Amino acid sequence: MAKEFGSRADMISPKIDEVSRNSIWREHCKKELAHHTLNTNFNIANINKMMTIPEKPNYVMPSTKMSKDDIAFATQTLKEVCSVKNQDLLPMEKYESPVTASQECGWHSKIMLVKKNPMFEQARGSCDVTQYADAYYSMTGTTPFSRKEHA
Repeated sequence: MAKEFGSRADMISPKIDEVSRNSIWREHCKKELAHHTLNTNFNIANINKMMTIPEKPNYVMPSTKMSKDDIAFATQTLKEVCSVKNQDLLPMEKYESPVTASQECGWHSKIMLVKKNPMFEQARGSCDVTQYADAYYSMTGTTPFSRKEHA
């Protein structure tokens, strides 16, 4: 392997002069750069989890004021770049069928709009003892069940 052209051993070898070494290195860099591509598809995974770095607290630019149109345009651009779409929708509105096993339960059910049965609704009333305790507390500011301090 040491006899192959362009190996590390050849680069270290004293038989190769400096010009040849630079030529080999230039060819190596050309090969490497030929396979590099610049990623131009930029997206943000989730808008809500995007890290923002604020300016310093003392840094003030009073002339910079954004109009509502500028803010709407920036928000629209941010939503276009974000890869998470329809994050505000419920799963039933996003997908046609359940995605996880836990979504299978109740996927096809509808919310029942039935009036409440008065048989199961019993208001909590107060008895004569609690009415007396409420009246006593409103007059004296203490409950009738608290201990009295002896002077």
